[in-house]
Amino acid sequence: MRAFIVLGHRVPLTPDFSLNDLPGSAGRLDILCRCVTAAFCLSHGIRRDVLVYLVLQDQIVVRLEGSRLKHLNPDERSTAALIQKALRAFAENTYKDREIESTPGIFIASGGLSEALQSAQGLGLTVYWLHEHGTPIRHEKLDENAAFVLSDHLEFSPQDVALLKIFPQLSVGPLSLHADHCIVIVHNELDVRFAPASGFSLR
Repeated sequence: MRAFIVLGHRVPLTPDFSLNDLPGSAGRLDILCRCVTAAFCLSHGIRRDVLVYLVLQDQIVVRLEGSRLKHLNPDERSTAALIQKALRAFAENTYKDREIESTPGIFIASGGLSEALQSAQGLGLTVYWLHEHGTPIRHEKLDENAAFVLSDHLEFSPQDVALLKIFPQLSVGPLSLHADHCIVIVHNELDVRFAPASGFSLR
């Protein structure tokens, strides 16, 4: 299993934003939506063994579970609509700390990076921190069951760093890349390493 924990530092905590202005009124929710697409979407299907945690302002966690996920399309607007629906369900839920399923495969509850990390580790996943100054990913012996933490367009906050500093830092390349591109590279690296049945080889 693979998981991606994506930090959205300015994404709204309520559904009161325009689907026509994801970079503006939705606090760069467009970035998180592209991350969801990169994490799940294949050319003709969805990766079912993937989890995505969207951490909104370190106060709400939206968890997407590939094994149950439905209605996911490879465009930002429809993905944002699913997240908006989750936030609406969260606003109407009396027990904020109790995870609820807003649509198939999409869960939401109060929480932050700490809770997302605990959830991933509770599933037996090895946590890695994606960072520009980390060890090149191709030089690292990776666990097949892994979770990767990455940020949106903003740097990790001091609070983020305090939680992440105990985990190995990995870099996907010498240049600063978009978060969704990093996810694609990580998937490719793991696909090559752990899918020998495909017959693909780097030789």
